[in-house]
Amino acid sequence: MRPIPAILSAAVLLAPAQAGQPERPRPWWPEPYTVTRDEARGSLTLATRYYTIRHDLKRGGAIARISLTHGKAESLLLSPVSANVRLQLRDINPAEAPRTHAAAFATYSDLHDPAPSVSHRSEAGTELVTVDSRLVAPDGAHSGIRLRSTYAYRWGYIKVRREFLPAGKTVKLKSLNVLSAVVHPSLVDYGYRPAVTEEMGSNPHEWTNGQIRRWGKIRAGASFDLPFRTRYVPRYIVLAHHGVEGLEWFVSDDLAQWDYQLTGQPGTAAASISASADPLGIQLSIDALNLSAGSVMPRGGFLEWHQPATFDYYIGFPVLPGHANRLWLHDSMRGIRNHEGRELTEADIRAWADADIRVVTLHNDGDAFGDGIFWRDGSYPPYPPHIMRRMDELIDLCHRHAIRVAPYFSNHELHQSTAEYRQHAEEWGRKPDDQGNLRPNYYYGSHMCLKSGWLDFLKFAVDRVLKKHRFDGVYYDWNIAMYCNNPLHVGGKAAASADARGLAALAQTPAGHWDIDELVALVEWTRQRVGKEGLLILHNTLVPMFTTENFADRVVGMEFGYTRALTAMPRLAELPLEWSFAGARSRGVIVRGTVEDNAPERIFRLHALTGLLTQTMPWRANRHAIEFARRLRPLGDIEDYRFADWRNAAVTLDDADCACAVYSREQEAYVLLAN
Repeated sequence: MRPIPAILSAAVLLAPAQAGQPERPRPWWPEPYTVTRDEARGSLTLATRYYTIRHDLKRGGAIARISLTHGKAESLLLSPVSANVRLQLRDINPAEAPRTHAAAFATYSDLHDPAPSVSHRSEAGTELVTVDSRLVAPDGAHSGIRLRSTYAYRWGYIKVRREFLPAGKTVKLKSLNVLSAVVHPSLVDYGYRPAVTEEMGSNPHEWTNGQIRRWGKIRAGASFDLPFRTRYVPRYIVLAHHGVEGLEWFVSDDLAQWDYQLTGQPGTAAASISASADPLGIQLSIDALNLSAGSVMPRGGFLEWHQPATFDYYIGFPVLPGHANRLWLHDSMRGIRNHEGRELTEADIRAWADADIRVVTLHNDGDAFGDGIFWRDGSYPPYPPHIMRRMDELIDLCHRHAIRVAPYFSNHELHQSTAEYRQHAEEWGRKPDDQGNLRPNYYYGSHMCLKSGWLDFLKFAVDRVLKKHRFDGVYYDWNIAMYCNNPLHVGGKAAASADARGLAALAQTPAGHWDIDELVALVEWTRQRVGKEGLLILHNTLVPMFTTENFADRVVGMEFGYTRALTAMPRLAELPLEWSFAGARSRGVIVRGTVEDNAPERIFRLHALTGLLTQTMPWRANRHAIEFARRLRPLGDIEDYRFADWRNAAVTLDDADCACAVYSREQEAYVLLAN
């Protein structure tokens, strides 16, 4: 778009609006699965109103189809999600002619088992599918290795356990592939969060050690994009059609499964994202072991393997609502004060309501005004009695003006002033470095690991606040799974202590873990705690994630890490995947993280205009966001419409510096035109 702060909105009304619609389901509120087994077709299907997943009972019981009801691709998968091993069958003389080498190797896959044992049962809100299959060569030869795959179906994700079970004899293992699949070619955007060995931050205690390391693109058949390859299994990978749909894969808590289990040393695995020509799509491959799988090595080049190996991971996908998201105009309270330190009044709250700000957060975890009055993480009550009373009065005033309020909680921080810190810091503490340090921080507290008693205390703290005050939900910061090397969290008998040679550098040992299982459990619990219509706001800067966001109704991000706009806004096609992710939830991007403070006014205006065209609004809401959002007031309830962003096919523009978006329902459309 040209740097012209202008917008034209045009309504095209073809018929009166529909009325009397039934109560709308909420995509963040879990619903039961329908499970159907069809022996004739050889399929086991698990479905909700939002997505359908099918196992192929004639091809190893593998997941062969993932379809999102309100997505665009017929299936996100073009091939089943398979697993395989590659074995060296005999010793090879390097002097042999290379043409003889191929017969010395064989690859065995679960897809070649035509009759796996597949069972299903329901258990405590989880649909469990267990598949016992053989790893078989294309010619039907059996490797002697069995694969047991357990799929735990939850809301918007599947937790998968792969157990590779050799028959007892030692084999020469060249590679062990835990997941291989070709996904739809529209999922061109990818991002990954690296293995611990490849962490990019110099300080093990910072957010950077756990975030997305790179956004990239793989455009199959249409570009010269370099494939993504690494010898260390990433903790997280996402493949997406920006603003539309996607898939994600990530490992469970136990990082040693991937780094130490097979060879005792990191760096003997492999992961890749690359173009596939047949079928045309994007190939994702995760190898827990890859030892020059296609090469003959004079001294071996294989692992002598006979022990069972287990790998736990997740597959996630967005729960798409099928309608437009409400634009999120947001402001916040610093306790009972505004951002300038003045005590809030009813006039301030009325001004929010007049600006269509319907959700505010109480965010006061730092000493912003230098008087020591702030909400220390994990403390209660956070303020003196007279301030607590005024806080409750302000919540009531917000409700009177149809504004909902959510208090701030950090998922990982506990302030040093609390009794719980004094009693449990060493036990609960996140200790990622080689000296066993807790993160020193006066305002925000030290990091705790969710894979400890901290999780139960955090739930208690959230529940306590919601019981005692009329908040409408919660706002979670530090909503990120983080690396920890505290052995107490994985069955050790002593907390991490200082290594005599320690330098406060990242510690990588078999006790290393991250707390992703507990993070997922926390957001699931929180959605149940706040209820179907309650607020669950997640701060996901550089860690957007379908699995956690599926339980949220609002997501905020892009606080740091990106180059900020100063002379121009990026074109719409150049926005990073995090900007609107899969478009599944109301989203905000933090202004100070995306625009330089001294940028010209037109940049702030174009920033807000970009948000309007992508349903991703500036956070906190500035006057430009408020002005542009008012253009949608004539529509009434925005959730009655479907939204098509600037890539819509309904309107053709002949100027690359112009863009449009469309809100539509039956016989009615509202077109936004902008330059």
